[in-house]
Formats: sequence, C-alpha cells, structure tokens
Amino acid sequence: ARNRFCGASKPVWRVLGMEKKGRRRRCSAVGKDVAADLNGRIPLYKSDWLTTDGRHCRRSGVFKIASASLFSYISSILPAIVIGNILDDQTDGQLGLPEVLISTGGMGVVWALVGGQPLCIIGVTMPVAIFTSVCYKLAEALDAPFLPWLGWVCIFSGLMHIALAIFGAVHFVNKTTAFSCEIFGFFISVTYIWDALVALLDPIITGKDLDFDGTYPPGTNDTVAYDELYKTQQRGSAFTNLALAGGTYVLCMAFHRAQRWRLFTPGVRVLLADYAAALSLGFLTALSYIPVVDDAIGDKRLDVPDDNGLNPSFDRSWPVDLSAGAEDPAAELIVESASNATAAALEEPLVLEAWQIAASILPALMLTALFFFDHNVSSKLAQDPKFHLQKPSAYHWDFSVLGLEVLLVGLFGVPPGNGLIPQAPLHTRALATVELQERASGSGHKETFHSVVETRWSNLIQSTAVLCSVFALPAIAVIPQGCLDGVFLFLGMAGFDGNELWERMWLMITQPSLRARELRFMGADTRYSRVQLYTAIQLAFVVLVFVLAKLPYIAVAFPLLIAVLIPCRIYWLPRLFTPAELDALDPPEPPPDSAREPEPMSPRAEPARPSPWPDGAAEGGGLHLGGSST
Repeated sequence: ARNRFCGASKPVWRVLGMEKKGRRRRCSAVGKDVAADLNGRIPLYKSDWLTTDGRHCRRSGVFKIASASLFSYISSILPAIVIGNILDDQTDGQLGLPEVLISTGGMGVVWALVGGQPLCIIGVTMPVAIFTSVCYKLAEALDAPFLPWLGWVCIFSGLMHIALAIFGAVHFVNKTTAFSCEIFGFFISVTYIWDALVALLDPIITGKDLDFDGTYPPGTNDTVAYDELYKTQQRGSAFTNLALAGGTYVLCMAFHRAQRWRLFTPGVRVLLADYAAALSLGFLTALSYIPVVDDAIGDKRLDVPDDNGLNPSFDRSWPVDLSAGAEDPAAELIVESASNATAAALEEPLVLEAWQIAASILPALMLTALFFFDHNVSSKLAQDPKFHLQKPSAYHWDFSVLGLEVLLVGLFGVPPGNGLIPQAPLHTRALATVELQERASGSGHKETFHSVVETRWSNLIQSTAVLCSVFALPAIAVIPQGCLDGVFLFLGMAGFDGNELWERMWLMITQPSLRARELRFMGADTRYSRVQLYTAIQLAFVVLVFVLAKLPYIAVAFPLLIAVLIPCRIYWLPRLFTPAELDALDPPEPPPDSAREPEPMSPRAEPARPSPWPDGAAEGGGLHLGGSST
C-alpha cells in the first residue's frame, strides 16, 4: 500500500484514526474492502494532481492531458446530446438535454475529485436512456408522478450500491472474464452503430419524418405539389447528412492512422492522431457552411434547447419534492402536451403515494444490476493489463462513490450515470504512449502501450467542459446532424478496439490459409471448430441482449440477461469446452484488486492476435484514438 513514487507511506488506518497504542486495529469484515481501497489510493492522491509519471510533471504529459481532455469531451458531449433528445421525446419533455449535461458533467466532476480510479469516464449511457424511458412508462401505468418516482428509484439504487460495496460484493467483478466483457463491449458498439445508421438511413429508405405538417406559405394553391417538393428537399437533406457522416468517419479514421503515414514529421503525425476527432468534426462542420451545402442541409443540425444556463427542461425547481403526498412538478406540462386527454382526467395532478415509493424498489434493483455490471466492466476495461498501469484499482470505494452520486442525482430529478463504454478505455488509451510493433508472423503490426499518464486532470477538465456546455448550447447547435452520426459510427467502431470477439468474428469468414497459425486461441490444444462455437455463443448473447433492450417494457429486465453472463461462464461453458480450451479462449487474469508492479518503459511483446486484413490495419481496431505513438 505504500507508494515509492510520491513518498507517501501513511496507511489509511492511521489517516482515519483507526490505530491505537501503536498497533493497527484489524478492520471488521464490514467495510474492510473499502478501507483497503482507500489505503491504496490516498497516498497517491497528491501525485494524481502534481505528477504525470508518478515522480515528475513533464511537458509531454501535460500535452497528453490536453489532447485526452479534448477527445474525451467530444466523445462525451455528442452522445449526451443524442441521449438528451431521446429522453426529451420518450418522457414528453420532463427530461432532456439540460438534465443529461448536468448529470454527466456533475457526476464526472465529483468522480474526478474523490473517485478511486479517475481514468474511468462517467456519464449517462444509452442503456440508462432505455431504462429511464421504461421507468417513465411504468410511472404512467402506476399513476405516479415520474420525477419523484424516478428520484426514489435512484435513492434506493444508490443505497444498494453503497451496501454492496461495504459488504464486499464487488469482489464478484473478479468473476467477470473476457467472455462477458467482450459481449457487453460488442453490444455497446453495435448500439452506437445501429443508432447512427437508423438516424441516417431511415429518412431515405422509409421516408420517416418527411411529411410536411407545418403552415403553408401565403399564396400556396397546390398543397399536394408543395408536399412533394418538401419531401424532396428533406430527402436531399438526409442524403447530405449521410455524406457528411461518411466524411466525418473517414477523416477520423485517416487522422487516427496518421502514425502510419510518411508525410510530415513524427511530431505533426502525433498531433494529427491526438486531435483526430476534433479536427475532423471542425473541418466537416466548417464545410457544411458552404452555401450550397448549407442550403441542402436545411434545418438538419443538432436540436438543442433555445434557453442557455442551468435551467431544467420545463419550469420547475432543481430539487424534487420526494415526500409522500408530493404533487407532480410536471402537472402543467402534462396538461399542455396531453391534447387527446379528457379534462376530467387532468383536473387533479398526480400525487406520490407511499405504495408507489415501495414499488420503486424493483426498478431500483434492475438499475443496480445494470450498474454493477456496466460500471465495473467499464472500470475494468479502463484498467486493462495491456495499459500497464502502475497505480492500484479501487473497485469497492469507486462503487460506493457511484452509489452516493446516484442517490444525489435522484434528489435533483436528473438521470443517473455510470462508467462509459467505449469512452473509459479510450480515455486511458488517449493518455498512453503507443508503440507499433511488427508481428512475428509479418502479417501486420500490433499496438503496445506504456507510460500512461495516471492523472485526475483530464477527467476533471472534460467533465467541467460538459457541465459548462449548458451555457454554450447555440455553439453546439452549429454541428450538422450528419457529423454527429459520423462520430457515433467512429465511436462504435472504436469500441471494437482490442475486442477479440470482433476479431474472431472476421476470422470465421476469412480464407483458412490466411489465418495466422501462431494465434493464442488456435494453439495445438484448440481446434478451430471450437473457436467457431465459442464465437457463435458470444454473438448469440449479443443478439439476445440487443433485441431485449429494444423491446418496450421488457427492456427494463435486460440488465438481468447481462448479469446472467457471469454464471453462464462459470457453470455452463465448462460443460461445452475443456479446461485447456477455456484457458486458451478466455484466459484468466490477475485479480484486479492486487497491487500492480511498475512495468518497464517498453513492455515485452505479447502473443500475436489475428487480423483478417493483410496489412493488420484493423488489429486492435486500427483506431488511434489519442495518445502519442513512437
């Protein structure tokens, strides 16, 4: 627990006053894991702020923090805008972009200040948006006021988080192997890509949202012809946004592979790779303001509220009255939006009752199950052994901090957030120095990571920027919808970075003679037919989780299917595969709670992994999402 980098050696028992007569008192079973996490992280807290390598504050580390902060901000703010618009539509205006930004930014700031592992990025995720939408439907079915009822869901869930951390249940994350992480990461990436493609192609293929429902200009005689002209213009706008999305995605990919170029100097190539997302988004946004392109886009730019500042989506106070008998703060909003409702049904506002508060325990359990898996997997991916981090993890303390944050957001009527995938591991990658090493087979290159800047500054900066974005909504509104969808495509593909399920899926359709024979999971003890079966099982779980998450009402239970992955790996897979096959396909990892030994500056080469592309460009995703390369 003592750290040789910052010179601090006082254990947390002494810091917390738990020492008596020169002898350390033994921690009780309750809370000992949280105390052990604090014992490992408190001595490092000063170095998290003042150093970039554990010893000194170097200029190269400061530049890396700047690029990682900007990349993390872009990868957080754009999904937040989409999620805010989804919630605004699904909750009839009771939750929207202001609440999502407040939650993402506020929780991120608190996490950067007091979280154990600051590399994990916190925010409102797409699964949370699905969960919140289902909660809105459940509140309607129960005749409960939505925001107070959601507040109690968050309060109960937050208390469950804290209890799980105190009683050591987070040790269960050690059972989360690559089998579960690969499935969940694949699901998140598919969700990003699916949502982007639906937004881009739906208006073109199905004509959705193309019908004119506004007021005709004065003097319009042939309304049918005007409707057809309007549809043609909207379809042209959809095609323009599709072109912008493709351009954003391709440009991001090109810049992120700048370290493979021969153009410019190494320093310029590193700069292009570090700021690829920002440069691509800025260039395509500027391109969209060319008059002919601007006319083609029309009004297809980001839809953000007109109001600036810390104002909720509708006229209410930020703190929500959660007491039994509290009236619905959105009563007037419901009356305005319920055009088809009878006046009698809206004479009295909804009132929160005690039995409705008790009923919120069930969705709170679902939210806890979702966050227990989602957040811990996100944190685990951000601390993957491939990054060679030097500082220890703090899973129990982190989960208790997350529980406190979930409890607090319930008091203010905003959606809860947790660790983001793929943003969290990409944030760690952006802080790392990346080296390209040629494969032993000569089939391309693989990436190795070292010298990660383990700091709190990048998370604090990007979270503060997200929080302050509520004052800059008009500036965000200049971005075309197509550029946003292009970044979504990019994030989805980036989520496949290092995901062996993605690589094995491509190998299933790769010419057999081109498969590298020295692959770790295709050794002498593993037939390729067994690799195919293992891959097919994982893909089947991805499809099940994805379909379940899209079903109304039933979607609230999709966290349970995700949680089932762990017992399936422990009890079911050993019946289908031999221990040697499982060791090859799903190798055990060191316990995440164990202290890490510092790694050498240039880590030893790891076993080669497959690349279905001849030049290995897609190995590790082939996506340079930040971090200097040498």
